Amino acid sequence: MKYLRIYFDCRLTFDKHNENIVEKSMTMTYMLGKSAKLHWGLGHKSLKIIYEGALIPILTFGAPVWEEAAGKHRNLCKLQRVQRLINIKVA
Repeated sequence: MKYLRIYFDCRLTFDKHNENIVEKSMTMTYMLGKSAKLHWGLGHKSLKIIYEGALIPILTFGAPVWEEAAGKHRNLCKLQRVQRLINIKVA
């Protein structure tokens, strides 16, 4: 069931919700990666501003509801993969 952009399941594992936000974040990260090249494109400061303004709200929307599920190893690894990828782009 989807309610206020948060996917709930019968066991409250929030797996579907986690997959959805990871997919959205990865798509946005890849689009940013196309515009941020080594010698041209967006600078590091611009990418950091976009990261803080666009990706952080996607990743943390409704976090008080699903924070316990985010602590599970499987979900945590997915979220860390997104964080690692965008941090590499910013650096």
